[in-house]
Amino acid sequence: MTSLLAHDSCDEFVFPLADVEFHSVIHWPTRLREPRVRRKKCAEAIERRDLHATFKELVESWRTQTWYVSSLKRRTSHPDYLKILGMGMPAVPWILQELRETPDHWFTALEAITREDPDPTAQNMHQLRDAWLAWGERHGC
Repeated sequence: MTSLLAHDSCDEFVFPLADVEFHSVIHWPTRLREPRVRRKKCAEAIERRDLHATFKELVESWRTQTWYVSSLKRRTSHPDYLKILGMGMPAVPWILQELRETPDHWFTALEAITREDPDPTAQNMHQLRDAWLAWGERHGC
């Protein structure tokens, strides 16, 4: 006996074990399906007031722990920044408010959450800030 014999069809293989053969037919899915997960939306799961308080705490913690870091990559990969990203769309108006009041590098978070770039031709942070604030006004944030 050979260790693995392929039959006429590509989907059937023979797996010999001692004197007994086990036939296994493998059916490949025609397309992969995404698992259906039922989740409550963030705004439904946690009251908006509690979510806003959590946002403020994360912003304060992120700023306190990264104010001296010059690497943008390290600042935007900080756990508190990533938690803000995880809040999703409910956090966008608060991020825009932070950008308006205390400018900081919120552009990565805004692009990740909204999947938009309001001004791909922006030459500096001031132009990018103005573009995001205008985007927020257009979208009612």
